[in-house]
Amino acid sequence: MSKTCTIIPVFNEANRLPRAEFLSYAKKNPQHLFLFVNDGSTDASQMMIDELQDEFHEGIQTLHLQQNGGKAEAIRQGMLLMKGNTQIAVIGYLDADLATPLAAIEKLITPFSQNTEQACSFGSRVQLLGLQVRRHPARHYAGRLFATVVSLLFQLKIYDTQCGAKYFNINTVNQGLFDQGFVSRWFFDIEIFIRLKNKLGAERFRQNCRENALERWQEVGDSRLKLKDLVGSPLELLKIYRKYR
Repeated sequence: MSKTCTIIPVFNEANRLPRAEFLSYAKKNPQHLFLFVNDGSTDASQMMIDELQDEFHEGIQTLHLQQNGGKAEAIRQGMLLMKGNTQIAVIGYLDADLATPLAAIEKLITPFSQNTEQACSFGSRVQLLGLQVRRHPARHYAGRLFATVVSLLFQLKIYDTQCGAKYFNINTVNQGLFDQGFVSRWFFDIEIFIRLKNKLGAERFRQNCRENALERWQEVGDSRLKLKDLVGSPLELLKIYRKYR
C-alpha cells in the first residue's frame, strides 16, 4: 500500500506540540507516516518525539539534526531521508503547532489520486465567508502585500505562497526538487515554487499544481515568524531573485 508522509519540523516545541492529535491520527490512518525532524532543539522536544515513535513506530519516525538549521533545512533533510522510498507516493509538510489541522490532509492529497501527473497540492489561507481562517489583521494585510510583490516579481500566480501546508508527488522529489539548499530561511516556499515552475514549464506548472482554500486555519500566538521579520523581506526576495533569475 502506498503511503503519504508528512514531515513535521520541530524546534523547541515541547510546550505546544499537540502530541495526542498526532498519535490519534497516526493510529486511525495506517496509510500515513509522520516524520518528525528535530532541528537541534534545546528543550524536551527530542524526548517527546522519541516517545511518540516508541508508542507507535508503525506510523511515526524521527530524525534528529545536531544543529539548528532552520525550518527550510529541517524540511529539506526530511525530504532527502525519504527520497527514493518506494512505499511513499506523496510527501509534504505541516507546521508542528497544527495551525493547519490534520483534518486538512485528506483534501490536500486528494488531487494526487485524481491526476497521476499532479506535482504539488498546497493550502491557502483565504478568508472567505464560511471558512474558519483566523489571522491577525496586520498579518493578513502584510501577507496580501507580500503575495502581490511575489506574484509580480517571480510570475507566480499564487494567492498564498507561505502557508505551511504543502504536498508533492514523490517522483517530483526524487528528481531533485530538494537536493540543493535554500538561500532564504523564511521564504523558501517561494524557491520551491520557482524550482517546480522551472522544472515543469509554465503550462504544466499551472495544470499540475493545485492551491486549496483551507476550511480551517488558526494562527498560533508564538509564531516563529514575527511581523518585524517582514522588514527584512525585500533583502530575502532579492537573494531569491538573484539565485533564480
